[in-house]
Amino acid sequence: MSDTAEIARFEALAEEAMSAIYDARGADVRAALEDARYNIERAIDIARMRGLKDEIERLGKRRDRIQAAYDLRFKKRPAKP
Repeated sequence: MSDTAEIARFEALAEEAMSAIYDARGADVRAALEDARYNIERAIDIARMRGLKDEIERLGKRRDRIQAAYDLRFKKRPAKP
């Protein structure tokens, strides 16, 4: 499998895990976040090994959006006074 295909595969797996976070019915959302982060990190690892700087940057932003989406939906916010 080519590096590009492998990156795309891991990114697709991360997206699939993110779907479980957005559709939280019956899903272990923390496990889904961990799956999404694991898979996007594997894609980043491949991009790093191959020196694909644009991919590293793009996937890093995607990783940050994954975490932000989880935080926005599931992290407790302080109560307003």
